[in-house]
Amino acid sequence: MAGVYLIGLGARGREGLSLAASRRVAEAEVLVGGRRHLAAFPEHPGEKMPLGDLEAALDLAAKRVAEGKRVAFLASGDPLFFGMGRKVLARFPEAEIYPAPTAFQEAFARLRLPWDEARFFSVHGRPLAGVLLEASLSRLSVVYTDPENTPARVAEALLAMGARGFRAYVAERLGEEGERVRGFGSLEEVAKEDFQDPNVLILEANGPLPPRLGFFRDELFEQRTPKRGLITKREVRLLALGLLALPPDGILWDIGAGTGSVGLEAARIAPWGWIYAVEKNPESWPHILENARRFGVHNLTLVRGEAPGALKGLPAPHGVFVGGSGGELPSILEESLLALRPGGRLVVAALTLENLSTAYGFLRGTGLPLEGIQVQANRLVPTGPYFRLEAQNPTLLLAVTKEGG
Repeated sequence: MAGVYLIGLGARGREGLSLAASRRVAEAEVLVGGRRHLAAFPEHPGEKMPLGDLEAALDLAAKRVAEGKRVAFLASGDPLFFGMGRKVLARFPEAEIYPAPTAFQEAFARLRLPWDEARFFSVHGRPLAGVLLEASLSRLSVVYTDPENTPARVAEALLAMGARGFRAYVAERLGEEGERVRGFGSLEEVAKEDFQDPNVLILEANGPLPPRLGFFRDELFEQRTPKRGLITKREVRLLALGLLALPPDGILWDIGAGTGSVGLEAARIAPWGWIYAVEKNPESWPHILENARRFGVHNLTLVRGEAPGALKGLPAPHGVFVGGSGGELPSILEESLLALRPGGRLVVAALTLENLSTAYGFLRGTGLPLEGIQVQANRLVPTGPYFRLEAQNPTLLLAVTKEGG
């Protein structure tokens, strides 16, 4: 069978190729790659396919392989690192792979900066919200940018979500004319600059990192005035989030969102997922949006309407939290369980005896194993030179897991 080769070209071009990779390029009768990659082999006698539409190029390459010809795909750096390697291997699982140093490796080499503790993110085809949160929680991170999500835009978004204490480096056009690697003392400096494409952004924390859970104190949330208290208190919120067991890419319905407190904190647990804050009261809508802006939560959608009707058309959730029901609790629970993915969790916060009775009766009737925790918290508050314990309203959390997970 004809050979298929997947060959990476680093910032040093063909000079950086191993002897084995150079030999495979020479043996190939067809070269497939970007114009820059093909230009590195002007003397090559084989057919050259400029890479425009990857699927079309894969189809044409398959025809050449069927004709008995050897095909070499030329890619940037390591083709298996945010590159074309995944799609090429899906079509040609037998392909031989010859990686080269990636752009981030070349950048760290120029900076003389060890990278063994770095985390890696790309904004290509991934939610920017997840990239922002995970980068803000990382000691050292690499962000592969694109013309829309530039280093300046990433820096602005990080600043908007309260990320501070980062120095940054941007490596532009590595291995090409106009190559430039610059360091910046703060995200504010990065946000003011223009950068050449392609580029790589490196973020290095120079201070303590924020926690993932328990980050938001109740008093930090904007709430409705004079009617305050439409917030799931911190003690209840943390237990509810634990019971929800939301995966990092999970979808959560936060029904009766109030100020959005549960959904906003869940967004930090599920950076690659999405939160749907369902709220019927127009007075609460601006507060949910302001809190999302204040805390830099980008993966939250406000659903303006009353459940269960407002739930129609939402993506199937991995978790559902019911903090308010407006008298529609049975129908909300029924719709939520129907939509919930197998293995997903439904958690109800009951503050009144009536809601407790309704939720308990409904969930017992499902036959699913039922968990229940009563949260009775007391907070330390100052009284002159002394301290006393102030009781919070008791809340009962009920939770079930949908079968089939």
